[in-house]
Parts: sequence; C-alpha cells; structure tokens
Amino acid sequence: MLKINFRTNIIALILTSLFLVYISPSANAEPSTILGTTGDEPIGITIDSLGNIYTANGASNNVSKITPQGVSTTLGTTGANPFGITIDSSGNIYTANNVDNTVTKITPGGVSTTLGTTGNNPRGILIDSSGNIYTANYGANNVSKITPGGVSTILGTTGANPFAITIDSSGNIYTANDVDNTVTKITPQGVSTILGTTGANPFGITIDSSGNIYTSNTGADTVSKITPQGVSTTLGTTGAQPVGITIDSSGNIYTANNVGATVTKITPQGVSTTLGTTGAYPFGITIDSSGNIYTSNNFGATVTKITVFDQAAANAEAARVAAANADAARKAKEQKELMEILALIPSIGELTLSLGETTQSLYSTKCVKGKTTKYVKSGAKCPKGYVKKK
Repeated sequence: MLKINFRTNIIALILTSLFLVYISPSANAEPSTILGTTGDEPIGITIDSLGNIYTANGASNNVSKITPQGVSTTLGTTGANPFGITIDSSGNIYTANNVDNTVTKITPGGVSTTLGTTGNNPRGILIDSSGNIYTANYGANNVSKITPGGVSTILGTTGANPFAITIDSSGNIYTANDVDNTVTKITPQGVSTILGTTGANPFGITIDSSGNIYTSNTGADTVSKITPQGVSTTLGTTGAQPVGITIDSSGNIYTANNVGATVTKITPQGVSTTLGTTGAYPFGITIDSSGNIYTSNNFGATVTKITVFDQAAANAEAARVAAANADAARKAKEQKELMEILALIPSIGELTLSLGETTQSLYSTKCVKGKTTKYVKSGAKCPKGYVKKK
C-alpha cells in the first residue's frame, strides 16, 4: 500500500486548482506560540486531563508528548504512518496506522503494543466509554470496532472514503466522507444510513451536546452543520483548506486551516473570525479546559498553542474585585462613623464622676450615722438615728 504523504497531496491540490489563498491574521487575533516540537509530520493530536499534548507523527511512526511547560519527548512507537490519535481515561494512547491497518496502544509508561487490526487505511479514531476503539477506514469505506481485548470486527459501512469519525452519547458513530461529501451514521447495532450532506471534501468532524454534527470542508473552506434529523446547512466560512475541527463548551467551532496556517473560530450564530496563526500546515486541532487551542503542524513538526482570552472569566473576576472593593469601602466607612461616635462619649471615669456630682446635687443634705453617710434632699429630715452634717 502507498504511504500517504500529505505534503505532496496538498502541493498537488494547489497546482491542480491553480490558486493559493493567503488569509491575513485578524487584528484581534489571540496570541500564538510554539508549545513544543514533535516527530516528523504530525497529523492527529489529542490532550489529556493534565494538559499534556500528544501527536501521531505520520513520517516517524511514533507519538510525541508535550507537557504544558513545553517539554517534548517521544512517548512510544506506532505502526506504519499513524494518522488519527485518541486517549482513554487512564492515559493510554491509541493511534490509527494508515499504512499497516492496525491500531497501536501506548501506555503512559511508553509501552507499545498492537491492539488489533482495521480495514484499509484507517484515518480517524475514537474511543467510547467502554474502551472500544473505532476507526474510519478511508480505503475500505467502513468502520472497524476493536474491543479492549483486541477483538476486531467491521461495525458498518460508510460513504466514499471516510476521513474522520465521532460518536454521540448513545454510541452512534458518524463519519465524514471525503469523496461523496456526506456524513454516515452507524448505530451500535451496525445499521448504516446517510445522515446528511456536507460541503466539498469533509476532512474533520465533531459533535455538540445536542447531537448536531459539524464538518470542516477542505474543498469549500466552510463548516457544515447537520442536525440529528439530517437537515444540512453551512454554518460559516473558514480560512483556506480547513482540516481538523473541534468545539468548545459554548458551541463555538474551531478549524485548523492547512494552507493559510490559521485557526478560524465560528460562533453558533455563524460569525467567523480568524482566532490566530499556527505553524506550517496545521492538520489536527484540539482544545483544553481553559479554551486554549492547539494544532499539530504537519510541515514544521511543531505544536502551536493559541492562548484564548476568556472574556466571561475576566468579567467575573472584575465583578468579584469590584464587589470586594465596595465591601472594603463600606467597612471603612462604618469604622470611621463608629470612631466619630466614640469620640463624643466621655471616658468611663468622667461619666462616673459626672453621675456622682449629679447625685450629690439632687441629695444635698448629708446625714451621718457612725461611719455610714446618706444624702437627702435639701430641707428634708435625716433618717432616724442619723445626724445632719453641714
């Protein structure tokens, strides 16, 4: 089988189409940095819960790991020409190996094994909640299922040349079919149907929490949206030749645009902007829990990080600081008012003396009985046994 060299394919596509589009970065683009280096020609990309990035390196047959601090290492080796990549909850990595039709499993410790076989030319790969692996087999027009124990079966058929794959909460599988511009839906029981149509050459696919499907259409520079009922629309436009696609928790779509070396953001309302720039020929794309975007750059053997400014979080922090300042000002005002009140009150000793003087003014006649003294009103008689004293 022929190894896929994406660089050659892209150049051929440009020469055949006789155009090259340059997308200038938006004036409001987010800051981009090179997070770290990878093996040769990284294609697929994924991220773990700690923010470590992993890439499937198509030309060096290995997986790179890049920490959030940018430290790059080779995690382990793979089968021939790893294309797609995914990760399970224990941190095990899986790659779809496009040339030798296998899936490699690499443990967090770097131990590599062949989990199972696939149909011809597996490209996209994913894992379900039970640990089953699924691959979109580009050269076979079907989807393979591999159990955690390594048992391989064909789950169902697809449209022409499935390139990418995703799954919904009910276990239904969806593939983006590059040649006939469709999305296939395959139930857990293996029943295949065409869910809807897309723009030209859908290379990437993702899904939102409501079950809507989105594809990045590399031949049309658009993103298609297909509802669970199969209604297809164009959500928005992208930079030149979008390949990878991902979605955030607010429903914003992001695409890695291969020729323009940019990332496009499309809101749920269809507003498109250039989020930031990337390294040369970005292919895969993923997102972390803070909304930062990462791309695997096929030509430069790098990963780009685009730091996304979280306006909602910034607004929340500003509101928190404003509330804290207002509370501090209130307490300071109350403290000042209390001190002013206390300044008007005489000391306890002065208050006692004043009360004593007042008492004596009311009781001005002094009466004595031995060592006991009493005061009575002026002009009044002393109690029995008491003698008046002047």
